[in-house]
Amino acid sequence: MSSVPRFETRTLYAPSHFANSYEVMGDNEYRTLLTEWKAWGFNEYATWFNPANCADPYTEPLYELGQSHRVTIKQHFLIAQEVGLPCVLLITPNVVFQEQVQPEVEATKSERFFGQLVCASKPAGRELILRNHENWFRDLAEAGVKLHALTGCPFDNGGCACESCTPWLVTFGELCQEIYAIAEKYHPGIEMRMVGWWWQPEEHRVFAEWADANAPGWVKSITQHIPYEDDDVADMPLPQGCARQAFIHIGYAEASEPRDSYAHLGPVIAAERLERTVKALHARGCTGWLAYSEGVFDDVNKRVLANLSAGLRENSTDVLRDYVSEYIAPETPRADEWVAWLKRWGWPFANDTAQAQRDLAVLIAEAATDSWRFRHWELKSELMHEHTLVQESGETTPAGLEAIERFWAVHEKIMRGVYGLGPQRHGFAKHFSPVSWQQTAREKLWAKDA
Repeated sequence: MSSVPRFETRTLYAPSHFANSYEVMGDNEYRTLLTEWKAWGFNEYATWFNPANCADPYTEPLYELGQSHRVTIKQHFLIAQEVGLPCVLLITPNVVFQEQVQPEVEATKSERFFGQLVCASKPAGRELILRNHENWFRDLAEAGVKLHALTGCPFDNGGCACESCTPWLVTFGELCQEIYAIAEKYHPGIEMRMVGWWWQPEEHRVFAEWADANAPGWVKSITQHIPYEDDDVADMPLPQGCARQAFIHIGYAEASEPRDSYAHLGPVIAAERLERTVKALHARGCTGWLAYSEGVFDDVNKRVLANLSAGLRENSTDVLRDYVSEYIAPETPRADEWVAWLKRWGWPFANDTAQAQRDLAVLIAEAATDSWRFRHWELKSELMHEHTLVQESGETTPAGLEAIERFWAVHEKIMRGVYGLGPQRHGFAKHFSPVSWQQTAREKLWAKDA
């Protein structure tokens, strides 16, 4: 076993929002997971305060969504520090609280610029942005959180398309400088980083030129975007002295389309994709990555990416063999069969679900059936089999309708029985499901004129 890490920086980005796993977990549960994740090879913890649908918690002393978010995030940071994981805060600079988006300060939206946005070029808008960050940095410091790094994200959400804010990457950089000065006041020595999610080649060039001319050596790293169909970052221009890193999406399976993601169909696995990604990024000379996670459904992917990146294992097969032995079927002589069974779910829509269930019936005798890590894979097998039956029978036939009912019954077992989740928001809500036969029902249920 190698002990030499392939990457210096191995950051788990696990935002607590949209009623995902991280938002609803208790402190003890989260401490257990953070301890495991560190042992697997992650060496930083990152999150984001998502103000979507939130009122400003610093002006309205109410027990509402904004208050809940600030308390949860502070507690998660404190737990991360407790287990020895440095804390990284992501910011989307011009995203503000809901009641702050007024006509006189509202940003100009576009296809890429969306969310609760104010214009950073309007003095009143900029004042709001800086005040919000001052409140947040001070609050974290007073709670005992010591931020190791600040990471700016210009897109998803964020941005402004007005003439004064164009080019956005320059406005974004200047705004981040002001925010960074506030952060450093409360968190001395904090490091500045950037997330290259959604950046276009021209934006990389513009930002690099601006940084070299106006803030040389300030940005320590940029985590570049990896398109869904790729395994590597592109050779984009970077500011001088800035490390090349990667933004790795671990919340979907092997294929980009059709995409099994965000627990809509239970757990996901992308062992082969992540192994290729680790090799490609290491060969390119990347110094680290930020792994984007939206819940415990990507547990296997966390283990694969962290183990390989930390140099604890050389290939994904060995990682999965360890995972099976520790969590799914301890001391089993069939570890390789388990590994093969798990890997097949990297392509769930192409998997023979009937055969998968027959194979599981043989393996299950040795399974740790009380383990949630086994249970969500068992239920995924059932869920995808019902999906197959709907496709074979037709969604409007009696057999198809019965299979749909069973599908949702199994889905509920995963969400409620395994993950302990309630109704979810944004991309995790049921109407975002990738299952094609839901389209008619989805459109009817979520019709805007309903």
